Amino acid sequence: MGAGRLLSMARTFSVWLYIVAFVLTVVVFSFGLTLGLLIEKERLQAVDQINVQQEIDVKSLQLQQIYLNTGEVNCEALNTILEANINEVSDSMEKVVSYNKNSLIDSDLFSLQLRDYFLTEIRFLLLSSEIQQKCPSDAVTVIYFYDEDQGDTQGDVLNYLKEIFGQKLLVFSFDSNFKQEPLIDVLLQSYNVTVFPTVIVDGMPYYGGITADELKDYICEQLVDKPVECTLLTDSYA
Repeated sequence: MGAGRLLSMARTFSVWLYIVAFVLTVVVFSFGLTLGLLIEKERLQAVDQINVQQEIDVKSLQLQQIYLNTGEVNCEALNTILEANINEVSDSMEKVVSYNKNSLIDSDLFSLQLRDYFLTEIRFLLLSSEIQQKCPSDAVTVIYFYDEDQGDTQGDVLNYLKEIFGQKLLVFSFDSNFKQEPLIDVLLQSYNVTVFPTVIVDGMPYYGGITADELKDYICEQLVDKPVECTLLTDSYA
């Protein structure tokens, strides 16, 4: 009889352990989900803020295009504004990509935002081409097509050279796997890009990429006002 009572108590205790474990699991899960949603809400608010900035940049771009067509062109001012806008778009895109990778919900919203940035970058690319037709340009334009290859160091090479040459090197980067924006495919077809990475330097394609030394030598050859780095020996980066 005593043994049966002990067995019954043990079973009751075991049931309570399961109940407590279940309750704790629900509490921890609920806390984690709530925290994740709060973080996601903050991300979405940050994206909204970026979107407002993006709308302002687009309006600025439209006014720059109008100004460019008036005939009264201040080339130095336009190139400075263009460089500033390109940098802003690049920084904002990095934030959106980071948010998208860590997002829990609303991935469609992030994709739309990313599409908007690629479209804006294409607008700046076209504006850059228009400016170069009207203004003597002492800069090199690079279009960089990449995919999801984790071993691709071409982006690091371009960042390295961008730090050296600043506004004398204009870089436009496009994700070849981002199928939500058809214009990226149009660019890929226009430059006959089928391998990645591919770098287009002033209209010249380098399928499979280009080294830091090769690109630096080319940039230095093109620039009239050469920075001091062009007189130094190039350290191999890639």
